[in-house]
Amino acid sequence: MSMRDLNAIIRDLIDKEIEKILNSIKEETRDIIYIIDRKIEELNQYLKFKNIKS
Repeated sequence: MSMRDLNAIIRDLIDKEIEKILNSIKEETRDIIYIIDRKIEELNQYLKFKNIKS
């Protein structure tokens, strides 16, 4: 195996690891956005209720 082949294999392994990490970050970001959206909706409901009572 030549150095070029070894470098290509290492580059592919690194690229695959980076891809896994990026996918994980994307999934976590979606989860965080969902939680934030829920909290915003809860706040909107609270504010509507508060305005009705006033």
